[in-house]
Amino acid sequence: MKKEPLGILVLIILYSVGLTSMFVPGLRSHVLPLSAYTLLISFLVLLNAYRWKNEVLLASTLVFTIGFTVEWIGVHTSLLFGSYWYGANLGPKLLHVPLIIGVNWAMLSALTSAIGSKLFKKLAFQVVGSALLMTGMDWLMEPVAVNSDFWHWKNGIIPVYNFVCWFIVSLVTNWIFIKIGKPKLNNTSVALFILLVLFFTIQLLL
Repeated sequence: MKKEPLGILVLIILYSVGLTSMFVPGLRSHVLPLSAYTLLISFLVLLNAYRWKNEVLLASTLVFTIGFTVEWIGVHTSLLFGSYWYGANLGPKLLHVPLIIGVNWAMLSALTSAIGSKLFKKLAFQVVGSALLMTGMDWLMEPVAVNSDFWHWKNGIIPVYNFVCWFIVSLVTNWIFIKIGKPKLNNTSVALFILLVLFFTIQLLL
């Protein structure tokens, strides 16, 4: 089997098992702590689909650093996103921020920038469109993340300020991917984006 179809199959299995476990109480508690590994494998599959190109790796490194940094600022000062803290189900932490959160920023930026680049011709529209799409992804994730002990908000309220900050930071991270990484929309990126949307949407609806 070729690498890309195999990678897509791995993603389908990962998210199918993960989604099923969310509705099985006994299984849920065992699978949720593995969420960081699911995100890491997802990102590695995506990088493999991009043939580990230097441009994509550089953009990923820059966005990982930015993502981790803004989350550190958010957690320790509440100046970004609002007042929140991370729970136990996103793996090892450094300075109270899960290391996988930087990977999540890189992965989502790679996906949304690829879509934005496909939909629009002008750079400004690509960046803004990608950032809006990424902010929409955060809107989908937020309630599920809180329920899954990924992170929590003060008084249990997700502030509008969080989405404003996500949009602003996403403008930067997507610009980096579009200008440096130049990710092209491929079958793997489409599959992963659809799986993520379904994974969070189904949990919101049921």
